[in-house]
Amino acid sequence: MPDEALLLELLNSAPMVDGVPIDELRGSGAGDWLREHGIPGPPAAAREVRDAVAAVVRGQVPARSLQKFLVDVRQVPAISVDGVAWRVEGARFPARAVLAWAEVQARLRPCENHEECTLFLIDRSKANARRWCSMSTCGNRLKARRHQGRLHD
Repeated sequence: MPDEALLLELLNSAPMVDGVPIDELRGSGAGDWLREHGIPGPPAAAREVRDAVAAVVRGQVPARSLQKFLVDVRQVPAISVDGVAWRVEGARFPARAVLAWAEVQARLRPCENHEECTLFLIDRSKANARRWCSMSTCGNRLKARRHQGRLHD
């Protein structure tokens, strides 16, 4: 679960603010952003995995494009009193981000307010029907826009 929350933070590090795209992993504050979120490594590596996962979630590239981040990852069995537990080894942050994506891929999606929003969401609703990053912003904007469109047709 912590890696899933971190993946969402990473994906949402490139928001649209007042119609202007912002990238928190570029510029002088990028290192601080990574440290605050406990992400090791240079900003370029975080941007690369963020952009790769985002492209998969948006359907722009196939999921197999993420394979390069998993090259050194392996599962190792460990016997304990509870039976066999699997431990992941060799998972640096980019691999952890891809493994987190694999855990939530059926519920991870971009906000449907494509014109004004670049954020992602993990839908934890029972119906798996959530469409917006925030109902109070993106949801209301789209609903109001559709309503105005119906009034003027």
